[in-house]
Amino acid sequence: MQISDLLAVKRLHLRFLTGAEHAHRDIRWAYTTDLLEPARYLRGGELVLTGMMWRTRPEDSETFVSSILSAGSVAVGAGTALGEIPDDLIAACRAHDVPLVEIPAETSFGAVTEEVLRSLTQRRFTTIAETRDRHRRLMADVASGADFPRAFASAATQAGLRAWVLSSTGRTIASVDDPLSPHEREHLATKALTWSSFPHGTRLPGENDGGRAVTVLPVRAKESHPLSGWLLVVTGDHDAWSEEEHETVAELVSIGVLSRSREEERALTTARHLEGLPRLLAAQRFDEVAALLHGTGERPAPDDRAHVVVSAMMLPEPRVPDLARRVVAELLADHPGAVVTGDNDTLAVIPVEGPDEQARARGESLRTELVHRARVLEPGLLDYRLAIGLSSATRGIGELRGAAVEARHARRLAELRGGRSRVIAGAEIDSHELLLASVPEEVQTSYRERLLGPLFAYDRDHRSDLVETLERFLDHSGSWQRCAAAMHVHVNTLRYRIGRVEQLTGRDLSNLEHRVDLFLALKLRD
Repeated sequence: MQISDLLAVKRLHLRFLTGAEHAHRDIRWAYTTDLLEPARYLRGGELVLTGMMWRTRPEDSETFVSSILSAGSVAVGAGTALGEIPDDLIAACRAHDVPLVEIPAETSFGAVTEEVLRSLTQRRFTTIAETRDRHRRLMADVASGADFPRAFASAATQAGLRAWVLSSTGRTIASVDDPLSPHEREHLATKALTWSSFPHGTRLPGENDGGRAVTVLPVRAKESHPLSGWLLVVTGDHDAWSEEEHETVAELVSIGVLSRSREEERALTTARHLEGLPRLLAAQRFDEVAALLHGTGERPAPDDRAHVVVSAMMLPEPRVPDLARRVVAELLADHPGAVVTGDNDTLAVIPVEGPDEQARARGESLRTELVHRARVLEPGLLDYRLAIGLSSATRGIGELRGAAVEARHARRLAELRGGRSRVIAGAEIDSHELLLASVPEEVQTSYRERLLGPLFAYDRDHRSDLVETLERFLDHSGSWQRCAAAMHVHVNTLRYRIGRVEQLTGRDLSNLEHRVDLFLALKLRD
């Protein structure tokens, strides 16, 4: 796509401020950033879109333009949502022979990016579409923004296939014929996360069609991950398919991959546009926060809506870039208007409708939904853990900072509680566990080892159960009779064991403060 092609799109209202003589330059990509020196994230050929939040002094314009030029970018698109484009940026672009395009306040970066993606995607898949007329038509339609579910249903129906496209959590993306039940969809999504080879033949669970045979194939680009990919489910055994059926299924996979790639590109563009959101919230720059959310197309105005904030992290940090953000985006896919940004430390803002009471109830139901969907993904987490915290529903931009803090505290508590996936709501962070979660990990380890280390060593050397005895004793609030009965031992045996615990730890279990010390140490066990 040439720069001139983009400016020819009347609905975008774009115009050159400088560099019109280079209108023939090809745009390979559209990249949104507010970093002062974004070169390390560029690959060359980009139209760099910026809201100019990097500019704190006139000299910054020279730094910014030099950085994008060193990476081979072809043009700059500057938005006026936060103010007029400064003369120093125009001068820097002119000096370096870089075209500068003005993006008016009424045009979002997303709309510009969408136009670039539409053009580039259409061009990218033109050659693929030459083998079959139907394939060419479908790919062109999807590439130009056609409704994927409708295109998928049309193609599968013409081929006489019963098929569905599911997300990694079992959402229905597209379907032909009758929809699969929630149990069937989630069963397939969970099982597919454990399969290492495709196509994979299996049977649907339950009584629907007597457990019919289906074949499952992945629908994801090379850089995708199973946790955020799609699945194509087709009735029948792939070993019995004709060559034409194999070709048709491959065609469905192709248009699915294209559609999924477009969705991921749009989500990544939005995330990059919002990458300054956590910093702006921390700095209480709420006007700029509102402008960012307006840029995502949120309606009505953010000041008039209630929001829930979600903080998520995958532990340890995934080797696949941006995986945590993509997973969170999938978990929140049924919530229109949700915006997700960040990489491993992911922040999401979800609008919730209704008056305060109703918004709070919907915020509370969100936790249940996240717990359920995260459990569907658990088989695919493998060596990772997914920790999620969410705030209570708050209304107004000014309350988002507190909601973000509450969500992060809840996430730290989720990390502490363990489990393959854990979701904690803000209402749950009023216990000692929140204090423990805020303590640095090395301090937690030292504290735990100093108090419980002698007990672990004694149990290991003598094959005893002092740690378990201590835990049971504290669980029964120090009641000798009740604890001894629960452990099926004589009270004198219990007194002997607790005496040994006191000897090894230097703590007196008749003292409340000493009990608290040991209780907290037990809570910090791995």
